[in-house]
Parts: sequence; C-alpha cells; structure tokens
Amino acid sequence: MKRTTLFTQLTLALVFTSLISACSLVDLDEPGPTAPVDPPLGLPATAEELLTAIAGTESGRTWSAETFELEGLSGFQLCRLDDTFMFFTDGTYRYDGGEVLCGGEDDQRIKTGTWELDFENSQILFDRETSKEYTATIAAAEGNRMQLLGQVEIFGQLLDIEGIYKSE
Repeated sequence: MKRTTLFTQLTLALVFTSLISACSLVDLDEPGPTAPVDPPLGLPATAEELLTAIAGTESGRTWSAETFELEGLSGFQLCRLDDTFMFFTDGTYRYDGGEVLCGGEDDQRIKTGTWELDFENSQILFDRETSKEYTATIAAAEGNRMQLLGQVEIFGQLLDIEGIYKSE
C-alpha cells in the first residue's frame, strides 16, 4: 500500500513539475525598469483619421512597444519591449515578437492575420471569427504614439494588459 502511495506521489510531482516548466514565461519574474512613460492623450475625431493614424498609408505603419505592463507585476515586461506590429490599410497585420519571446501565446516570432477598426467602441479586432480572435481597446492615439488596453488569460485568470507603442 505504501509503495503505491509513494509511486502516486512521485508521479504527481513529476507531472506537476513538467506542467509548470512547460508554462513558464520569460521575464515575468523580473520586470524591467519602472520609469514612468506618459501615455498619449486623445483620439482622432473620425474613423478615417483613426485608420490613418494606425495604418498610415498604403505601405502600412510599424509600431514598436515603448511600454508593456501586465496586471499584478510591477514594471514593464522586457520580453515585450522588442515586439513590433505593422498594420496595413488592406486590413492585414504582421506581428514580430522580437528576439525575446515571452512564452505561452507568445511562442512564435512572426505572426500574421487580419484586423479591423471598430471606431464606435475605440477597438481593434484582430483575427475576427478565428481561434486567435482578440480585441484591444485604443485608449489614445495621437501623433506617433498609441496606447492599447486588453486582457490576457494566464492559468485561468484574466489579467489586464496595457501597452504604449510608438511609430517612426
């Protein structure tokens, strides 16, 4: 009887350890610098102006992460600060996760998909009606800076995320 219990405990410990290591996220334990970055203010007045602010011209517009914060962790998440998004006016995007990937959903450097603007709700809808569907709220977009808000599920819990992005 004791041998079965010990075997069961060791098996559970091994399974638990492998699950935890498989779900590890880079840099979540050690956030980067916490120097405050002022968010942009305001939104363009029309859908056309907001579309141009996000996607620019026909050649698209590239956005780099200036800050990225995950609820419950102080400081910026370094694994996100090398990320870039390119929005194209044809409704497609290209995401580059940079050299340092965070793990979890951020397990692939280059991702592509579709996006659309929901001007009335100040939202960007990514990959609508697919398994990758995601909505980000545009808190502000002015000049060459944009602030996006969203939520991410980690270990069954929804956490708020906030990023400030800049464009060349």
